Amino acid sequence: MGSRTLLNLTLAAIALLLGLVVVYQPGLEKGTIAPPISNLSADSISSIRVTRKERTPLTFTKTAGGWQLLKEQALPASAFQLRALLGIPGTRPERSYPVSALDPGSAGLEPPQATLLLDDTLITVGNTEPLEGKRYIRHEDTVYLVTDIYQHLINADWTNFVERRLLPENAALQRIELPALSLTLDNEQQWQATPATDAGNATAIQDLVSQWQNASATYIRRYDGTATSAAITLTFSDDTETMILYINEQPAELVLAKPDWGLQYHFPANMRKTLLGMAAPEAAIEGDTRPLQLDSAAPQAP
Repeated sequence: MGSRTLLNLTLAAIALLLGLVVVYQPGLEKGTIAPPISNLSADSISSIRVTRKERTPLTFTKTAGGWQLLKEQALPASAFQLRALLGIPGTRPERSYPVSALDPGSAGLEPPQATLLLDDTLITVGNTEPLEGKRYIRHEDTVYLVTDIYQHLINADWTNFVERRLLPENAALQRIELPALSLTLDNEQQWQATPATDAGNATAIQDLVSQWQNASATYIRRYDGTATSAAITLTFSDDTETMILYINEQPAELVLAKPDWGLQYHFPANMRKTLLGMAAPEAAIEGDTRPLQLDSAAPQAP
């Protein structure tokens, strides 16, 4: 028998063996529904610590107002990302093995790609196996193979775990100061604009306020220190808290920077007019009948 034939037979045998592993799924009896990795309830978790092999650690804490990412100061954490993290203990694996049945080093579990500490429950994240791309997860003395949804957890920058909403969901705005327009909530809970608009623009004023209350960035990045063109000040109903944003002029998008948080929020270019642009029937300067435009591309009053 030639060496090439022997090599082909060996490769065929390996392929057959791997196929049997997939079909019969050792570690999980056929026809059974796998139990979750852990019985830990997501509602009971109050702290999360994530360590990554090549990224900075992430620490989250649950408060009365929701989850926060702890950096130099507490930042609102992404509800979407937190649901994914909290759902990991309840994941039902494809297969499971005792730790002694695998080489932890080959599985990327020693050292791990990432670790997840949910209160006192430790879950270790390893490599993906080459045949199906399933991810190795270890909890206590068992290693699990699960559908891989962990690449983002391992590689993403910490800014991806910050809530993309610009304002808290129930934020009560009292005043919005834009570069050329101010909106103030009066004692009768009606929004007033300065320079004043006529009654026909009351709907437009409310729409602008609603856009600010619900604004959500496409993505968030670290503040890059780029010079800004103007400031926006948002004041909330208790008159003690303000948020100051700076407009970073970019041709393809609207960027609102929050240097004290070390963040900048990126919006599609059309949001420039949505958040900063509003037409008034009369310009602020007497004799100028052009509509007041806050869009940077629009003509400004002399």
